Amino acid sequence: MYQADQLKKEELELQIKADSGIGPSTSDRPDERRAVLEGKNLKLMEELTDMHRTKGQNAQKIIDLNQRVKELEKLTQEKEAEVLQLAIKSNAYEDEIKNLEKAILEKENANMTIRDELSTIQLMCTKTEDNLKRVMEENAELVTRWMQEKAKEAEEINRGNSVIHQALSVKRERENTRSRTASESSVNSQMCVSPSLQGGAGICMGSSVPSRCINSIEAHDSEVNTVRFCASGNICVTAGNDRKVKVWSVAGGQITNKGTLMGSNAGVVAVDFDVQEQHVLGASNDFAIRIWGIHDHRLRHCLTGHSGKVLAASFLGDPNKIVSGSLDRTLKIWDLRNKACTKTIFAGSSCYDLVTTDSAGTNIISGHFDKRIRFWDIRSDGPTHTISLQGKITSLDLSYDRSYLLCCTKDDALQLIDLRQNKMLMRCEQDGFKVFFDWTRAALSPDATLAAAGSQDGKVYIWNVNSGDLECALEEHQVPVIAVSWHPSGKELLSCDRQKKVTLWA
Repeated sequence: MYQADQLKKEELELQIKADSGIGPSTSDRPDERRAVLEGKNLKLMEELTDMHRTKGQNAQKIIDLNQRVKELEKLTQEKEAEVLQLAIKSNAYEDEIKNLEKAILEKENANMTIRDELSTIQLMCTKTEDNLKRVMEENAELVTRWMQEKAKEAEEINRGNSVIHQALSVKRERENTRSRTASESSVNSQMCVSPSLQGGAGICMGSSVPSRCINSIEAHDSEVNTVRFCASGNICVTAGNDRKVKVWSVAGGQITNKGTLMGSNAGVVAVDFDVQEQHVLGASNDFAIRIWGIHDHRLRHCLTGHSGKVLAASFLGDPNKIVSGSLDRTLKIWDLRNKACTKTIFAGSSCYDLVTTDSAGTNIISGHFDKRIRFWDIRSDGPTHTISLQGKITSLDLSYDRSYLLCCTKDDALQLIDLRQNKMLMRCEQDGFKVFFDWTRAALSPDATLAAAGSQDGKVYIWNVNSGDLECALEEHQVPVIAVSWHPSGKELLSCDRQKKVTLWA
């Protein structure tokens, strides 16, 4: 625009000079001057057109730039809003950081206090440990002295008992010579007499193999651990995990409850009668042995002292003497008159069953977890003889003449031992026969010709111990059978299982 104005100004000046006759020689040639001016004018018009075009382009650029400016201003506003929000959050975070720093300071102070208390407690604990160590040493010394005193007292008591037992043994041997001679002759003639009976009661003229179930009852509220006939066969007792011992009469195929013996705090796993059939004992899982009156059902004694479950107990020859075996690996001799343990025998292995082999009650046979049968004389501290078997012993049963011992073992077999020669006579096994419980009780018939035991498959297996052949497998139980017991006549058999059932076979 500026150049166009200059050109117009120059053209006007030249026109004035030309009209006034002032100017160079070119004023004599107006046509040439006009041509030059028209060329310049044309050129200027082209430049003016280019400038107008550039002006339009610049105007569009200005519009675009204004639009861009508006967008940037809007974006700036948004960013400013975000910055404001971030500033608010930053202030909140700063406040939270201050609160956390304050809480950390409080925690550090509390931690320091706790450390101080811990140091104090550690000092007290160290002092207490020193005192405890000193007290334990004093206690160990006192226990050692007490054990020595008790050992001396036990030795004196055992010496006195030994003298008494020897005198009683001599007296009983003299009184029972005739009955023992009769018992020995009865074995040779295939008839046996119970040594605990007098007047010919309980005579067995030969056992017969049971073939059928004549009665089955639900005897307890849970599994029945054991069943046992008395020597006369007039009654039997059962015991179970319901903590009860029940007395039954068995006559004419009927099983009739005569009473329930209460008082145990855990399941009862073993029972026995005294020779006069006035009392029954029960060994239970609450580490105790209890004695009840059979007729009045009263609890007479509760003997405690074992530190493990008592799985076996039996009357000795004297109705006031009892022997018990426990999982605490000890045998204990008890005197009911004093209600105290008179001797503890350390067997070295858990005892699962035991029997007595003489009327004086001085000889005991025990079966153990370590697969050994131990023979004891209560007048000595150690076993007099040991027999090792292939499986841990679950039960022992002695023949009426005390000549044969039936052992049930966890290797699924029954074994008959001749006690007179201390040798194995027969091993009874059968496919399907499985000893399920650690306290499975097998039984030898009164004439020592048949052996019966319950199996995991619910059957009662009966063997001929002379030949080792299986006579029969009785089927009635639906669950594992725990224990069996022969009637003294040898004609009937009782069995019990883990589903409350007691079954009578004949």
